[in-house]
Amino acid sequence: MIERVDLDEYLVDYPLEMQILSRKLRDLILEAEPEFDEVIRWKNLTYGQGKMLLAIVIHKNHLNLEFANGRSLVEKGYSLEGTGKNLRHLKIWKESDLESELIPELIKKSIEIDKNEG
Repeated sequence: MIERVDLDEYLVDYPLEMQILSRKLRDLILEAEPEFDEVIRWKNLTYGQGKMLLAIVIHKNHLNLEFANGRSLVEKGYSLEGTGKNLRHLKIWKESDLESELIPELIKKSIEIDKNEG
């Protein structure tokens, strides 16, 4: 059974603009992989199957789309931020940022890398 978070309850304390961005980003993630579980870990929305692959981290004025295998994405030529061992992120400031083809491409590539390396 696929786990899902009560998004209304989770987002209630965040600014409206961050709620809207979070919902739209969530839709992009679940569109790419409808079988992902959605679990709250470290107070963030996380997505994956048995482990976290992606996360939405909500800040006051932007979101971070976190990639657990972000280092591999960077090695494949994608520009992501972060200096952790593997974790990298993409900042999302406004709705128009979500219209970029880059985000679905990064999500799909992250899933592909996970299936090939995992």
